[in-house]
Amino acid sequence: MANRRNETKANGKARVKQEGKQEGNNQEMRTEEHLMQWNKIIPAMCYALSSIYMTLAQKYVVINASEVKALFLFYQNAAALLMFLPTSLGLLRRFHIAPYTFWDSRAAFSVLPLGITYSIMLYSSNWALSLLTVPMVSVLKNIGPVVITLFEAWMESKPVSAGVLLSLLMLVSGGLVAAYNDLMFDKWGYLLMFFNVLTNVVHVNLTKRMQRLSIKKEVVLHYQSIFMCLFLLPELMNQDLNVIVHGLRGQPLMVQLAFFSTGVNGIVIALCTMWCIEATSGSTYSMVGALNKIPSSILGIFIFRNPVSALNLVGVGIGLIGGVVFSLDKQISARLKRWRKRN
Repeated sequence: MANRRNETKANGKARVKQEGKQEGNNQEMRTEEHLMQWNKIIPAMCYALSSIYMTLAQKYVVINASEVKALFLFYQNAAALLMFLPTSLGLLRRFHIAPYTFWDSRAAFSVLPLGITYSIMLYSSNWALSLLTVPMVSVLKNIGPVVITLFEAWMESKPVSAGVLLSLLMLVSGGLVAAYNDLMFDKWGYLLMFFNVLTNVVHVNLTKRMQRLSIKKEVVLHYQSIFMCLFLLPELMNQDLNVIVHGLRGQPLMVQLAFFSTGVNGIVIALCTMWCIEATSGSTYSMVGALNKIPSSILGIFIFRNPVSALNLVGVGIGLIGGVVFSLDKQISARLKRWRKRN
């Protein structure tokens, strides 16, 4: 009888110990899940915030000095090159940025396709703006996340969930509703935006390729900035830089500060772009980029007193709901994936 009691007591202790161990493992797994989520949320948020700031700062400067567009892009890329000086002296080691050579032919030619696609994206977008309205260009740019998501699914042989398809449909339809009064057709404008979307898809996949080649983000940024400066030189040579610089110097201090702040933010947004694609996926990165237009539009209403109509508000609302659907679908998919791994 005493032996049976001792055996029961021992079994009870073992069960309690096993349950405690299981609870500890569950707690550890929950902590790991939260960390994995934050490792994706933080890069996406950093990219979104830097992108929104860049949009607003550029708009603020261009409203006051419209002739600085090409100089803007050249300055932002030239500012990224200046990062080489503190890096070469080892001053950025605390930020895990190691020194690198100013020119390495092998690394430079690996990054060259990125510089080419990025240049095509910028030139095609700017050229299309001269043929189409801004809302129409925004609608066509919203097709980018759809193409990137479908291309990514095809490359990785993964099905696209109904939630993602619904969110993409809402994103495009929201843009169409918001731009309803500005819809127009121009064959050359549409052709330019076709190349813009196509090079956007290629650019995202080339960025992923850089990760497989183990080329560091700061090195990719360095060589991409070199090529961008070279590609922008013909555009600058066709402009009167003395007049442009003199006009900028005559602007209020806030406009000048906004202009110079975009140089630092250009470095931040380039690094955050690569970080976001690396931590999430091309479809998530493109979706975040498309959704950035919503807070930018809302802030633009208050900062720049942009006119707003009922259709604009409805379109923004549809886009926001599409973003919520996309994020919920990603969360559910991630939880299902972890559940399948455990079982």
